[in-house]
Amino acid sequence: MSHPAIPLGVPEMDADHAVLELMFERVPSTADADLVALYLEIEAEVIAHFDREEALMERAGAPVIHCHKTQHRLLLDQFVAMRPGETSVDPADLRRTLRILEEYVEGHVGSVDRVTSQFLGGTLDPAMVAALRLPEGG
Repeated sequence: MSHPAIPLGVPEMDADHAVLELMFERVPSTADADLVALYLEIEAEVIAHFDREEALMERAGAPVIHCHKTQHRLLLDQFVAMRPGETSVDPADLRRTLRILEEYVEGHVGSVDRVTSQFLGGTLDPAMVAALRLPEGG
């Protein structure tokens, strides 16, 4: 397994994050004609990763799950909002868009994923975060 830039100590999360990082690393060397396909590939992997991460959190009874799921929805909304159209796509714009999305994913890993990993690793006091909630509705 490749190691992610921000190791969290949760094997499932670290493995997924390493895969996503490798996908984003392909952006600069991907041919212009293949950028939309790479965008959709990254988006699909982010969706699958979030599903796996949420299942892991549910199994563990993570008290931060509601906030975390909301963060997932907000990040996926950005993928949808920034998804390239089916007509002409400016490769430079799409590369910038992918860089922005990469930064969003990195920010997510360094914040809410870090808190979740602390809970999963037994170093986070669940009572301290039990009241933290963002709206659950879509």
